[in-house]
Amino acid sequence: MNNYIETLQSKLKKIGQDSSLQKEYNTLIDIGKSYYNDDIEKTTNLYEKILKISKEKFNDKLKIELLSLISTVSMKNGDYKTALNYLKESLNIIRQIGDKQGEGTMLNNMATTAHAQGDYETALQYLEQSLVIRKQVGDKQGEGTTLNNISQIHSARGDYETALQYLEQSLAISQQIGDKQAEGTTLNNISQIHDARGDYETALQYLEQSLAISQQIGDKQGEGTTLNNISQIHDARGDYETALQYLEQSLAISQQIGDKQAEGTTLNNMATTAHARGDYETALQYLEQSLAISQQIGDKQGEGTTLNNISQIFKARGDYETALQYLEQSLAISQQIGDKQGEGTTLNNISQIHSARGDYETALQYLEQSLAISQQIGDIDGVAVTLTNMGAMLFEQGRYQKAFLMLLQAYQIFRQIGSPNVGVPESYLGAIIEKVGEAKVQEWMGEMEQP
Repeated sequence: MNNYIETLQSKLKKIGQDSSLQKEYNTLIDIGKSYYNDDIEKTTNLYEKILKISKEKFNDKLKIELLSLISTVSMKNGDYKTALNYLKESLNIIRQIGDKQGEGTMLNNMATTAHAQGDYETALQYLEQSLVIRKQVGDKQGEGTTLNNISQIHSARGDYETALQYLEQSLAISQQIGDKQAEGTTLNNISQIHDARGDYETALQYLEQSLAISQQIGDKQGEGTTLNNISQIHDARGDYETALQYLEQSLAISQQIGDKQAEGTTLNNMATTAHARGDYETALQYLEQSLAISQQIGDKQGEGTTLNNISQIFKARGDYETALQYLEQSLAISQQIGDKQGEGTTLNNISQIHSARGDYETALQYLEQSLAISQQIGDIDGVAVTLTNMGAMLFEQGRYQKAFLMLLQAYQIFRQIGSPNVGVPESYLGAIIEKVGEAKVQEWMGEMEQP
């Protein structure tokens, strides 16, 4: 690693004197990319040094490429604001030189940044602009990518039907133009819709098609991702042994190709499987490895997720104080990087600690904050989950009318999006009817219908 840095610093000194800027530029970028997965902060600093030189000496095309690279590194570091600033600077240059295809790509990248922050509305606006341009210039591959990305916004919001429609359009384009890698990615994404709906058999069929394509074209990263997703189907079915086998294959691929972020994600999933088995010690070991990787590569979002998951081990052990400490660290990261969805999830989990301690008032306050975030970003599934948690808490307090109204909303949302979680509010609603009687429930329903 030090050799790379020394070489790069040497190149930086010479670049002002050397006339072969294109060659120097390529060398510098290659060196930066070579340790991209190992030290994001150093990579960012070095790219920024190159950028200072490039602004004076490089042409627009090279500047755009470099700005995009720095934004990618910033994104991985969880610095979404910096990433977006570099992308906007790049977009301005692209528009000045009239590169419509490049404009479509850049808008797509800006959408990815907004999506990572949980700003679904802004992400969708960028993607819609990108889609118009890509259709206009006849960029079929770009059109398919944008349709895929639009689907992910609707999926994140819990609008699975709309997500599926966009994915089917994207799949048709990939198959039409023979883009096998994009086809594999889209099949993977379609599987996740069926997974979210609890249709594991259909999800598995799509994943097996995706896996076959990845293996056929030698897409190791895609293969690793698909193996990971297949593991989650078996995990959801309670077949932890098979889930672990797929995760071990995925982990081996991530380590083989040096994809540290994927390695961290897989270790996180292995921890989830161990947790489900009640093997908290093994789960914690996997999570500590995952946390170390996230911190090493500067993956702030991954770090926040892992801290959240570690908290759940301590919660399961009844160590609420330690669990709360990890959740507070996770919350601070989500707020720092602007990850609204992550913030909402963490607030929800913090509420569960206070609920377990019997402090329902504080728990409800955290749930109200979580609900506000889910409503703000249009996360329908998140709204239903939080309403269910609030309803369950009110039920435990004997506040049946308020609990009923919240649980009813949650039930209706889960049914609307085809979520397998519909059974949770449904069971509470049945319990409330048993306690208060159907006549009282009808009375509450009547009050709801009054203007």
